[in-house]
Amino acid sequence: MNEIINNLTRDNHLQKLLMSFENAIDILIVSPFISNSFDFFPFAKLKRIKRLTIITTLKPKDLDQYSKVPFFKQLFEFCNNSNIELNLLIENSLHGKVYISKYENGASEAIITSANFTNNGLRLNNEWGTKISNQEKISELENGILSKVILEPLKEKDIDHFLELIAKNPKKGTNSNPTDLDLSKQIELKENPFLVEKNVNYWLKPIGVSGDIIPWDREFDEIDSDLHFSKLRPKGVKKNDILICYAVGHSNILSIYKVKSEVKYTGNENDRWPYYVIGENLTPFYGQNWNSQNITITNQKNEVIKQGKFNVTPSGKNSFGSLMRGADKLRLTPEFGEYLIEKIAKIDNEIKTTANNGYK
Repeated sequence: MNEIINNLTRDNHLQKLLMSFENAIDILIVSPFISNSFDFFPFAKLKRIKRLTIITTLKPKDLDQYSKVPFFKQLFEFCNNSNIELNLLIENSLHGKVYISKYENGASEAIITSANFTNNGLRLNNEWGTKISNQEKISELENGILSKVILEPLKEKDIDHFLELIAKNPKKGTNSNPTDLDLSKQIELKENPFLVEKNVNYWLKPIGVSGDIIPWDREFDEIDSDLHFSKLRPKGVKKNDILICYAVGHSNILSIYKVKSEVKYTGNENDRWPYYVIGENLTPFYGQNWNSQNITITNQKNEVIKQGKFNVTPSGKNSFGSLMRGADKLRLTPEFGEYLIEKIAKIDNEIKTTANNGYK
């Protein structure tokens, strides 16, 4: 049975978190905002904890940078002294607040709430949440949260570097533009940002036809989409493969998708594109802005060939001729697929960070 949590009594979010965390060995804190005072939460009472993961934001030109980084430093010092593994992760589109506790006997519980990890959020604000203990749902929740983090975890040396940058870039005295500081630019993208599995195939997938090309103002930001193929069943396309979709006609890359279903059939023999898969959109923010990026399959192929580091297609011909003749897919080398993913993931993250900057 789920339990409702609120701050209307002394048995508030803070007390519920203390009860949940007290005997936990592994804790996940997901909160866009974090107190500027390390002392607001009694971390020293967590006697059994072995690992602490915090996911929060570090938005450019935001004054939160000046309060969060010193908090991060104190947290590293506490965890170092207490022999606790600390994982500090940044996800700048974060808005939800989730607290997960895992215990030595394999049990776990999660608090899903509106309350940030701050004194006011846990004690004083009008906040409501619920506690769940369904192991399968909690695991699904945690995996979903972690899968959206595409930046490398912060190390203590990164925090020390941030503190140096803050010292060199003090807050400005004006309210209109209090800071130009952007620490998020200092954080590297993960080597495998979208957790692409080994032994998957990478495909170029055209969208649209020569007589009906994709309009420039169409956005590709749906969370998932049905991606259709011709009357021939798409041989070789399987679950977890990567589809790099581009627009027929102007050749701009529209977004990157991960196949999340088996190949399906519409059942209508008169359909021009009767076979399809459901694709998870890995780069929806890029997909909103593809028309301003000038990233085409042609200029990216030419860039790679000029570098001479790897082939674009497994045959080594490095030609898109079959696509120009109407093929509904073309297999790419893993190296070229990963190259495109890294480039577009960086753009997606930059757009996402900018779009969510200032949203509270």
